[in-house]
Amino acid sequence: MPTATLKLRTKSRHGCWTCKARKVQCDQSVPTCRRCTTAHRECEGYGLRLSWPRDNDRKRAIRLDLPIASTRRQVRHGDGNPLINTTFKDIEFYQYLSSPDVPKPPCTILPGPKLWRSPQLEVPRKELLFYFREAAHFSLVTFSAITAHIRDVIMHMIFTQDTLSRQALFHAVLGFSSLHRSGANREAMAFKVAALAALSASAKEAAQGPIEAAQHVAACMVLCAFEILLPSENSGEWLLYIRGAVEIVKRAQLDNQCNNGDLLDWVYFHDSMSQFTLYHWRHKNLTAEVTETTVSPVLSTSQRSPSVEKRTGSLFHNRPHAILDVLSEICEVLLDPHDPRSHEIAYQDRLRALEWKVDNLPSLPSSVIELDETMNDIEYTAQLYRLSTRVYLARASQDPQQPVADLDAIVESAFAGPVRNCYCRHFFPLLIIAGEARTDEQRVAIMNLIDRTEKNGYVRSMKAFRAQVQSFWIQQDLHADGEPILDYLGLMKGIVSSDRVLPSYV
Repeated sequence: MPTATLKLRTKSRHGCWTCKARKVQCDQSVPTCRRCTTAHRECEGYGLRLSWPRDNDRKRAIRLDLPIASTRRQVRHGDGNPLINTTFKDIEFYQYLSSPDVPKPPCTILPGPKLWRSPQLEVPRKELLFYFREAAHFSLVTFSAITAHIRDVIMHMIFTQDTLSRQALFHAVLGFSSLHRSGANREAMAFKVAALAALSASAKEAAQGPIEAAQHVAACMVLCAFEILLPSENSGEWLLYIRGAVEIVKRAQLDNQCNNGDLLDWVYFHDSMSQFTLYHWRHKNLTAEVTETTVSPVLSTSQRSPSVEKRTGSLFHNRPHAILDVLSEICEVLLDPHDPRSHEIAYQDRLRALEWKVDNLPSLPSSVIELDETMNDIEYTAQLYRLSTRVYLARASQDPQQPVADLDAIVESAFAGPVRNCYCRHFFPLLIIAGEARTDEQRVAIMNLIDRTEKNGYVRSMKAFRAQVQSFWIQQDLHADGEPILDYLGLMKGIVSSDRVLPSYV
């Protein structure tokens, strides 16, 4: 048979969709082929279109072969609408949250930085102290954006009295400064080990005065900051240091001394926020390992108190800190909406009382007001915490059988004010407000807020947090066509517990 005849009888792979469906030769004329025009059929053209397999079609299946190394291009939020990719793991996660019978998906291991960087020259200790004083202290996470107060407290303690607690604080500061300056390196880890050894020796002392106790607490908090600054490498050790610091405060009765205000604010801020993480953390075995199997360098074995497991009373009595006390109380009171006890009148009255507390917090006291631009950051932080706590309380206590709470006014005020005008160093309010972003514009505003925060000199990595926010949005979008009411509490617990690393939302 001649070659030309074979060519004419071969079905074209580039024909119109109508001829392809009829399995006939298409002459590929544009804009419509002549065969369809002659037969008075509608020509469906040549453009690309989505194709889905029919039910019970064994010849066709949805497949996606990903390369081992992905070179996905990063999209800048300012250049256009950012894209959020939904992967097979997201579908697996959605099925797990939707049905308790589905096996739990494997934990997502978020990519972290290399633990050991290229060898660094040993930095003189004086230079590291100077670097902490001038730069590293900005990454100490406190409620206020002004970290100079706690920096001055730490520097004063280092040069006050030479004790074992002071040595622990000194090495902890050097380690934190080295980690902040050069990333994870052997020098930073060596300073951390030295700080732990000094803390262990200090905890064995028969008695500690108020100065030694305050230095001990400060060393615990700097080590906590060290673990939080080291992303995707710790396994909940920051919680150990917080609990140790709280126990020392209670044992030495530091809360009765007025000269420790900034230090106590720092401790109770982290302690209050840890309640949120622990309430949603599903891997309870990890917190047990932290307190039971880990040798604690911050407390002597004979003096540990079981009361460390309970929430301590807060010393906060003004607006920026009172909201943290309310948040801790919410985590104590909150029940799963599916729990029969959540329908009791006493529980509903307690929820309404908490709502009233959030809505009627006292105004910002004049003693907190600063005369420079940092005042706006303090005000925005307090406003974000109040709005996010109010939203969280309403969403987490939402009865699946009741209509969804009307939070539009609260959410709009958050996006019109703090989200648009400030940066946010705190992960808790940012996570809660991000969960309310439904439109593309709102989600772009959240991503821009994260970008502003990173560019503002806040060195702590937000890569894992950004992935959590995007996972939150993906699950919301997948749920859009499902049940009328989202299991908010279940979703929040799933997001917080999506990795083996205990996250901190300070």
